[in-house]
Amino acid sequence: MDHLRRFNHVVGAVTQAMREGRLGFSLQQVNPIDEAGAVFYSQCLGRLVERDGEVRTSDEFTAFLEASGRVASYDRYMVGLALEWLECNPSHVLGCKISTGNIFDEHAWSEFHDLLSRNREMAPRLVLEISESLPLATLPTAVAFLEGVRALGCKIALDSFGTGHSTPESLLSFSVDIVKLDAFFIGRGGKDFLHHLVGLASCVAPMVVVEGVETYAQFEVAKRAGATHVQGFLLSEPTLYPVYCGQPAPPLAALHSTAGYRQLHY
Repeated sequence: MDHLRRFNHVVGAVTQAMREGRLGFSLQQVNPIDEAGAVFYSQCLGRLVERDGEVRTSDEFTAFLEASGRVASYDRYMVGLALEWLECNPSHVLGCKISTGNIFDEHAWSEFHDLLSRNREMAPRLVLEISESLPLATLPTAVAFLEGVRALGCKIALDSFGTGHSTPESLLSFSVDIVKLDAFFIGRGGKDFLHHLVGLASCVAPMVVVEGVETYAQFEVAKRAGATHVQGFLLSEPTLYPVYCGQPAPPLAALHSTAGYRQLHY
């Protein structure tokens, strides 16, 4: 399978999985560092269930959606699932990653805002984790988007800070509630550097999460660095199989969209 065929195949398969209710999420907790048994919120991790029962994680397909310009539709779908879950679980708080593609595209922005507006009662229990596939600070609509969703009650987290397009410029350009430091810095990044990053993040957000905490030693490093929260396999190992999936589309819509579906093989 050449690159173009694989690209089209993956994007089509994800789209079909949304139509058939086979796309859902698993959960991983974000825990307060001073009360590790408590849960600040649980992050939704995308899962695609193949027709044969095999499960794909979002890491296997989101890059394809980004490159195809379809990631905004995927993000809205996942946030919609999270809102459904929150309606049925009134004590829970969920976090969903959204790409800057939702901010760059005015139409996508409008649809996303409408979705949150229709579910405004759940918005205060939703954390939107902004994943910078594009430099956030360069997008003229970014401030308006972030202020708009915060006005609806959502919390905003800057995800994977310190890697990719996530830079001090973006950190200092916007008001955010949470900064999440990429797992690299608790692994190979070095504890001294982590301490400086936590200090920088603490200047702009009251909550700083260190991702990728897998050992007690890493937990202690994050605590000494001044982080307020941690996330990782040490305290919360997500299931591979999704805990929640969407409902299949009406049969007529499914009939119009089944052509060309092939199982993922990558």
